[in-house]
Amino acid sequence: MTDSDRSAAIEFVLSPAAQPLLETLGQEPFDDRHILTLLSRLRRFYPAAVAAELITQVQLRRRAVEKFEHAHRMFFTAEALEQATAQEPAEHRAAQMAEVAPPGIFLDLGCGIGGDLIALARRRPVIAYEVDPLRSRLAQANTAALGLAERVTVVQGDWTAALAANALPQAAAAFVDPSRRREGRRAFSLRAMQPAIDEILQLHRRIPLVAVKVMSGVQAAEIPPDCCVEFVSHHGVCKEAVLWFGRPDAPKRWASVHCGGGWRQIADEGLPAPMGELAPGMILYEPDGAVIRARAVSTLCARLKGHLVAPDIAYIVAPEYVEEPFAQAFLIEEVHRFSLKVLNQRLAALDIGQVELLKRGFPQPPESLRPRLRLRPGGRAGVVILLRREDEHWMALGRRIVAQKKGSE
Repeated sequence: MTDSDRSAAIEFVLSPAAQPLLETLGQEPFDDRHILTLLSRLRRFYPAAVAAELITQVQLRRRAVEKFEHAHRMFFTAEALEQATAQEPAEHRAAQMAEVAPPGIFLDLGCGIGGDLIALARRRPVIAYEVDPLRSRLAQANTAALGLAERVTVVQGDWTAALAANALPQAAAAFVDPSRRREGRRAFSLRAMQPAIDEILQLHRRIPLVAVKVMSGVQAAEIPPDCCVEFVSHHGVCKEAVLWFGRPDAPKRWASVHCGGGWRQIADEGLPAPMGELAPGMILYEPDGAVIRARAVSTLCARLKGHLVAPDIAYIVAPEYVEEPFAQAFLIEEVHRFSLKVLNQRLAALDIGQVELLKRGFPQPPESLRPRLRLRPGGRAGVVILLRREDEHWMALGRRIVAQKKGSE
């Protein structure tokens, strides 16, 4: 397929004439056998490139449902969908920007296919930049499909060049989503992003509020001193961090966790965390990854009226269970020094047939132990938590506590 064939196919897929066809295809079965049948049928009426692009868009829309409420009306490429911010984190960030930014338009710098752009445009007019021609075209199509075209201007070009030429529009706030891959490899440093952090610092000299999406594992030593950091957890996974420039009243580090359809925040308050024992009958809490990265474990420890089991191990132990959005909870039934022989004896005694393995500070990957465990067929679910205390390795056996779902109001 030539580039011109692909471009023509994409333009057809974006056209009004293709939308009823995409809707109809979206209702078809999409296993391998049906895809081949659909392709053959489409090729009777359309060029091969168009038929392939129609099938691709329907497949991507089905995958995109996990990220976007209106995925059935949007357009994607596989790589751009993978990299796009999911709707809930994008809306959360856009709401913060609208709340704290002075009056004026927003900039979306590196808008991709428009995941964040859509959320921003629901709050204020936006000028967006995207260097990739296809992604900029899809961003235009996606904002139009959701009724936001009049609030958005998409510029196909390099925003850093516009900044260097003093041609970047003045705005109240900017969202920047740098590329975190170079030559197919993931970047682990703020200076390895494209554009690098130094160019973003120049941007902040012109724009009062700047939010920069970066890797969740950003190193503390690399974080500029004049910004604060938000660690974002969605569906139980800390997927990204945001550097905020121009928020002097915000905490230096905090975690935002999506739970129950909303967002909860917890900040590093610099509290000391007490140390204590791990004993049967206690509740062990495993903090969300965003809480750990935000260094807010001691804050959570105080909320739970608990203690740590070791200074550098992010497990909180408390005497009573409290439903907590910032942590998973486990009831501890037994605690032993680590021994594979003893572990297998206790798994049998507790009638455990399915086991969840967790670890902190333990030298072996937990899954390397699984083939050596003697689980009881038909036994109950349990959990084994492997950890280090001082110079010894311990194991706690118990069960996961599942939070009760609240009934609809």
